Amino acid sequence: MAETLQVGQFAIVDGEPVDRGPNAGVFHGRGPTDDRAELFTLAEGTTPAGEAFAGHVIAAVGHAFGTLDISLTGSLQRLFVEAERSLQDWNRKSIAQHRVSIGLTAFGRRGEQAVLAQAGPSVAYHLHEGTVTRHSTEGRCAAAIGAGPIEPRLTRLPFGDGDRLLMVSSVALSELDADVIEGILQLPADQVLPDLYRRVQQLRQVTVVLVTGPSGAGTSFDDVIDADDDELVIDATGAGRGEAAGTYQPSLFIDDEADSIVRDARAQLLEVTPRRGINAVVPTFIIEAPAPLLRATGDSSASLNRMAAEGQVRAAKSQAAVTTLVPAGPQAIHRPAWRSPEGPAAHAVTSTGVIDAAQNATSNGNGKSRKAQSFSRGLVSNGPPPPRPAMLADDIPFVDDMAAGLRARNVRTSSLAETLASETGTAMAGGSPLIRPRTSMGGRWKGGHSFGGRNSISGQLPPTWMVIMGALAVLIVLAAVLTIPRMLDNTDEARVQSLITGAQQRITASTSKPDAGEKRRMLSEAQAMLLEARDLEGGSAQADQLISQVAAALTVIDNVKAPQSVDRIATLEQFGARPVAVSRMAVGAEAAFLLDVNSSQVVRVPLNGSEPASVFVENKDLKQGKPVAIAQLDQSDLGGPVLLVADISNRLWAYSTAGGVRAVAFAPPANLTISDIAVFGRDLYILDASQATIYRFLQTSEGFPNAPLKAMTSSELSGARRVMVDGEFITSDANGTIHRFINGQVALTFSQAGIDKRLVAPETAQPLGKNEVALLDAANDRIVILRRDGGFDRQYKHKDFAGASAFAIRDGEVYIYSGALLRRVVL
Repeated sequence: MAETLQVGQFAIVDGEPVDRGPNAGVFHGRGPTDDRAELFTLAEGTTPAGEAFAGHVIAAVGHAFGTLDISLTGSLQRLFVEAERSLQDWNRKSIAQHRVSIGLTAFGRRGEQAVLAQAGPSVAYHLHEGTVTRHSTEGRCAAAIGAGPIEPRLTRLPFGDGDRLLMVSSVALSELDADVIEGILQLPADQVLPDLYRRVQQLRQVTVVLVTGPSGAGTSFDDVIDADDDELVIDATGAGRGEAAGTYQPSLFIDDEADSIVRDARAQLLEVTPRRGINAVVPTFIIEAPAPLLRATGDSSASLNRMAAEGQVRAAKSQAAVTTLVPAGPQAIHRPAWRSPEGPAAHAVTSTGVIDAAQNATSNGNGKSRKAQSFSRGLVSNGPPPPRPAMLADDIPFVDDMAAGLRARNVRTSSLAETLASETGTAMAGGSPLIRPRTSMGGRWKGGHSFGGRNSISGQLPPTWMVIMGALAVLIVLAAVLTIPRMLDNTDEARVQSLITGAQQRITASTSKPDAGEKRRMLSEAQAMLLEARDLEGGSAQADQLISQVAAALTVIDNVKAPQSVDRIATLEQFGARPVAVSRMAVGAEAAFLLDVNSSQVVRVPLNGSEPASVFVENKDLKQGKPVAIAQLDQSDLGGPVLLVADISNRLWAYSTAGGVRAVAFAPPANLTISDIAVFGRDLYILDASQATIYRFLQTSEGFPNAPLKAMTSSELSGARRVMVDGEFITSDANGTIHRFINGQVALTFSQAGIDKRLVAPETAQPLGKNEVALLDAANDRIVILRRDGGFDRQYKHKDFAGASAFAIRDGEVYIYSGALLRRVVL
């Protein structure tokens, strides 16, 4: 049975190191444990959107691999087909800016068979018997997945004990060359990944996967190298200590300051001196206690010692209190006069108030009074008894006065009884009941039906709520009688006729509108009304005729034209190690220059169809930074027409066929951020959107050594991404807005009136004739022509415009880059 391979990996995602990146994966196939296939994958995007989508492809590939139970080569080919299908489905539903393409590297092993599969940008290094072999894609295999049909490259590898396979994102090759990688792979296993990380840690996006044979790994991946406190430690792990070999663990370990804090705190807790126990003398009876009693009490010596000491203290205090008591003879107990005698043993009270306790107290065996030490005796005061309370003398009336009051009360009671008797007799003679029933059991009795009581008439009226509900019902009936007939008259036929009439009015009014935008609005409203009328009526000849009329009028306004010809000049499908992603274009008399953001280079493409070549590449040794903008300068004192290249470090370079690349004198202002550059005549113009300013640099024989002038400053420049200069300034914003600045003062926003779809992130405007400008709208695969007054004029569409990213116009000829091809277009 083949032993499981060991894997180590790390990634840098948006500048942050992680132990497992989203663009790498390790998966197992189906089958028994001793014959189960292993898969190690790495993906990289050729565009920013592709980099974000690569993780989804890795997850989908891993899920598909777990369901396959075919040959290893067949499984790998099936995975690439699934990846291509997933990307094509995404690109078919996305706009141009969101289309993605990736490169994929997959290494599979089953038993003694090991196969490396690659498509798109891909590179891997294989160490076998001390020799490192580089595997990369060429020809049709180098085409990115998602950009067109792919054909993966399959390579069978001898992968035995001690072999290593390094899969790395191709962007890392800018920091690593073949000799460096060969030397790193020869290092001990625990030093390979740390060395690689130190060399690529400045990159923003990179993924590294190292697969190692289990027996020849040298130092195990599980042994994490010790480092200083200020050193970043990265290591790969294979089988952990005490675990089965072949388990996959994270390969990136970074010492965290929190770990050392926890260790210090734990050590400090362990160093705390334990609390000293209480030392006490254990009494003899505790020492001699039997073993079962000690076990029942917990057999705690400290507790027993403390309990014994406390018991001795209490016993000593009690003994001292007993010895202080002195026996006394007959004592006199002073009892307050207000206390009552206590049973038959109570004593007679003498004139002095002293009770003879010796004669009457019950004696105990020791001759002491039984109550001498009682608690209640302590409450009796020893002093003389308090004085008796004074008798209250009330003034009692004489007997004659009390009798007179009683007779007066009897007289008043007799008169009240006579009055009640007379009223009762009158009521009985008149026939009225003497006892009247209550009308309501919920409140107090009310007689005579007064003060809110109901009479016989009011009890027959309906409740108030019933009257209100009846009135509402009558109102509803009246409203229904008045409105329902009108509603019944408004049938679908009347609605259809109304819609058709409104559409005809708008069609007629649109013919007299000079503004194309207003005309399109009215025709669009008419079209919507006609479609609704057709749906209501289920198909109407009149509605269909008007719909065709509106569609014809809108077609005239759209003014879609086809170019006269679209010719292919050169292809860049096989150019360089990575696919070319063009963001800017400048055209000279003999060649077109393309700014490739994917490889940070400028490519020269001859217009006669010769082979393209790279003329400017980011180079730290030559202090050549990443290029950010280019412009063709025809009127130059620098040895003829030159191409100006501005890099990210605010340096300016000039290229010509005769002189090559050389630095140009340039005096950038403080805090300059180059958004775009343009030339007009002999002068250079630089757009700095962050400061909402366009600078003008005057040319000398040395270049542009003088401080610039502010040609234009406006808040509307803050959103600009491209600028064109031809005596006026025309800028393109990321949201599709086009601005025109005249004489550096008057600002005009292009209304694009009459266009069917507004522009989306258009490229640099190009002058076309005297009163028109052309713009590439890549999102809608077209070239749009706008008048300088801001209105829409016409648009050109062609199948070869799909996926276009840059274009330029020179001497009336249009050059466009799309589908890895440079094309010449005649409008």
